Amino acid sequence: MLGLGCALVAARPQAYPARFPVRDDGRRPWRYRVVSGLTRTVLRARIGSQLRFDGEQNIPTSGPLVLVCNHLSNIDPFLFGGFTPGTLFCMAKRELFTNSFLRWVLLGCNCFPINRGAPDRWALRTSLEILARGGRLLVFVEGTRATTPGMKRVEAGVGFLVRRSRASVLPIAVWGTEQALPHGRVIPRRVPITVRYGKPFTPHVQALQRPDDQALSDEIARAIAVLLPPPYRGVYA
Repeated sequence: MLGLGCALVAARPQAYPARFPVRDDGRRPWRYRVVSGLTRTVLRARIGSQLRFDGEQNIPTSGPLVLVCNHLSNIDPFLFGGFTPGTLFCMAKRELFTNSFLRWVLLGCNCFPINRGAPDRWALRTSLEILARGGRLLVFVEGTRATTPGMKRVEAGVGFLVRRSRASVLPIAVWGTEQALPHGRVIPRRVPITVRYGKPFTPHVQALQRPDDQALSDEIARAIAVLLPPPYRGVYA
């Protein structure tokens, strides 16, 4: 998620849907349910008992909520879409929406495109509308997959979204996925994967009132880092 706190592009991204979400009643579209079910089946069969979830009792059942997480592998979005209870929304890079079938699947899974090469007003507007309706938005705070296990400096955009929406924040840490599905691999390895949910919080009023979105993003990133093993904390060690 790049530069959401900066000047906004004026043109609608080419891949941006004319109508989103597919359902606006808070329930999952049938495409979401199918992909979620397939994901659980495949990952449970492939990873088995080595796939571990900690702190699931901390997940709020309603929003507005921004779920924030580090990002290590392409398998990460499937973990959340497949195993997180309730309905989530998530940004995905615009390049994924150029294929018409994949676009259809992604839109049915509550994913919407973001232009990572420039500030994207359409993605920003959609994110704020989702939160204004009490939705739950998943954001990978580093903007893209980390090339090494340690966290890198997060984007200011997540701070902007939280400041504007005043939504609660749920920090989540994931590790092991970089070994299960490294870049270039299609079939995940059977290795330990952990997803750890922290406790939801609302940033201090002072942090919400000051216009320093990067500082607020860093505060949110530190809440993720404390859930990670030390080698994964990177710049937030």
